[in-house]
Amino acid sequence: MTKRRKKKKMPVALIVALCVCVVALGVSIWQLSDIFLEYKAGEEEYEDLQQYVMAEIPEAEEEEAGPQDGEEPEEAQDPETQESVRRVALDELQSQNPDTVGWIEIPGTGISYPLMQAEDDVYYLNHTFSGKVNSAGSIFVEAQNSGDFTDLHTIIYGHNMKNGSMFAGLKNYNSPSYLVSHPNVYVDLADGTHSYQIFSVYEAPADSDSYTIGFVPDEQYETFLQTLKSRSAYDTGVSVTKEDTIITLSTCTSHGEHRYLVHARKVY
Repeated sequence: MTKRRKKKKMPVALIVALCVCVVALGVSIWQLSDIFLEYKAGEEEYEDLQQYVMAEIPEAEEEEAGPQDGEEPEEAQDPETQESVRRVALDELQSQNPDTVGWIEIPGTGISYPLMQAEDDVYYLNHTFSGKVNSAGSIFVEAQNSGDFTDLHTIIYGHNMKNGSMFAGLKNYNSPSYLVSHPNVYVDLADGTHSYQIFSVYEAPADSDSYTIGFVPDEQYETFLQTLKSRSAYDTGVSVTKEDTIITLSTCTSHGEHRYLVHARKVY
């Protein structure tokens, strides 16, 4: 008669470890689901706001699209690559949220959002256009800047979202060919649509003096502009002088306390 073998019991430590792993997996799945739903909610809200972007108008038809005084006429764009300026129903957006100062768009990049401005630079870091708490936040203008973009230097902030939304597309300007395909930033304000031509792109510390504002058109401003241009990752071929009004688009990077900056000069 043979003896039955005793079944070995699983060590308590191993059981505890497995339980911890199962719980950790469950928490991770829950967190990922929560992040996914938050991203989805943010995307849906901003997609819905696209209804306020009106019909496209070819840039060539814009009365103000010609060269400025003293500037040489630029070569005509190829019809197939010619950009279009899109008007926005700004009054309707402002009736929903008075913090709306305009709309920003870079054709062909996915960047097309309302521009917000609060009394501080914190609120719209995690609040959408509708005021809902969301990690996507909003694209917003520096609180100390004038909301009508009359300052010589206006700063615009936006998150670098993992799903490619908000200002995540700015990092593509690391490639010179991307700039060639997407050279202009359009800002729609109460007084019409304005075009800005990109002249410098690079990564900088979060406390960089590139964020300096409050200039007057003097030699100090001229030096500041040339410094911004010299920091560019490559030569954009666009010059800038103290007579120019500029904007800076800023987003975070994967390099800790660094930011990716895109500077553009006003054309009209």
